[in-house]
Amino acid sequence: MKKKKFWAWVWVALCILAILLIVPLARTIQAFVSARWGRSLFGYAVLAAVGIAFISIVTILVCRLKIRSPSRLVWLAAVAGLYVYFTMKLWKAPEEAIHFLEYGLLGFLLFNALSYSTRDKSVYLAAFFIGSTVGIFDEILQWVVPGRFWDFRDVGLNALAAGLFQVALWKGIKPSLISEKFNPRSARRISVVLAVNLVLLCLCASNTPQRVAWYASRFPSLSFLLREEPMYEFSLKHKDPEIGIFYSRLSPEELKREDRENSDGNAEVLRTWKDKDYSLFLSHHSPFLHTFLYEMRVRIFRRDRKAEEAARAKKERAANESLFISFKENLILEKYFGQTLEKSTYSWDEDKKRKTEAHIDKNRPYKSPVSRGLIHVKEKTIWVFTLIALILLAVINGLYSYKMRRKI
Repeated sequence: MKKKKFWAWVWVALCILAILLIVPLARTIQAFVSARWGRSLFGYAVLAAVGIAFISIVTILVCRLKIRSPSRLVWLAAVAGLYVYFTMKLWKAPEEAIHFLEYGLLGFLLFNALSYSTRDKSVYLAAFFIGSTVGIFDEILQWVVPGRFWDFRDVGLNALAAGLFQVALWKGIKPSLISEKFNPRSARRISVVLAVNLVLLCLCASNTPQRVAWYASRFPSLSFLLREEPMYEFSLKHKDPEIGIFYSRLSPEELKREDRENSDGNAEVLRTWKDKDYSLFLSHHSPFLHTFLYEMRVRIFRRDRKAEEAARAKKERAANESLFISFKENLILEKYFGQTLEKSTYSWDEDKKRKTEAHIDKNRPYKSPVSRGLIHVKEKTIWVFTLIALILLAVINGLYSYKMRRKI
């Protein structure tokens, strides 16, 4: 038993190591696969893996174990369906769906390793929360690696992948060695792992550009982090009657002042980087140190990408939607980055603007996602709610332990 448990944890360690080692190689792998077989291969690989896993599990349950419970099959089908659904939702960036393979496998290996010492249903939660913790460290590593970015959404995807597999085990497979009981020791273990998740997420949310600049100034070896996309920051929401809603780290007045006072220098930077890689530009121009230039270049990229998508679109509706986004982003650029845009090589001529405008309803409101981020909660609020959650966990554990002792 001890030998089997040891090797079970070795497989967990190897899986985690593989996930983390792939991070710096991911862009290279993506480029290689995309150039030869197309990006969609990633999505098809995930769909194929889900299909094979579902058929294999059902075959074992029905044919080998003679279990033909309709409810179990429905749960397994539901979990497989959710994997397929979320994979399809990511089809514009199908390589992101690889998270489901990585953390689905990790979820299985964690359950297998934990089941040697935990035989109650808390094993599913333990595997889920440990998988989530690995997912957070995965994203932290991505933030450190040049060309990769931190994303709270990806943290959620990692947790979702690990969690869905636990649901399949709990409600679909229902391993006979796992009882339905939940003892105080297991509750404490779950609480500790959950607390680690909460604190880690709070620390990441506290890793604002200002804080990065603070510790980079004290530890020069960390100064490269200033060029990375921030983990969390506050952006301002602006309403413009001509545009709609857009976000920026700067106020409209600050944007216009920077455009007026430093248009020559900013335009020169844009011209110098014209033929260089977009992601390389972002890695060399921090959103904290070069806010105006960074935001402007991101908007130019979104504008031009949507214009290209419109040109490739096979349906008129899709083409017009892309043109609408492209037009509105250009409007933001002209209104708040105008002088710099005019002096750079990125401005549109009147003919292009007229042709784009002819296909859209320019009075329709627009909400630009650039610099929007995911959440806009004050750091103090985040920590207060986390502290409350930790206190509640401690209280619940205490009450549960007391109740169990009274029963004995």
